[in-house]
Amino acid sequence: MIGKVIDMNNTEAFVSFENGTTTGVSKFSLPQNVKIGDSVNIDPNATRLTNDKLVDFF
Repeated sequence: MIGKVIDMNNTEAFVSFENGTTTGVSKFSLPQNVKIGDSVNIDPNATRLTNDKLVDFF
């Protein structure tokens, strides 16, 4: 599925798809020179968003 990179950090890129969903994918699974605003073709079913990392800052 074609998506557009809407944000990036050192390890992750956030991709918005045509159907309105957004997912985070490893930056290392994308082409090396991808930038914010670029279109990428990824399988949304192969990526899975998990938010199981609890960080205690106090």
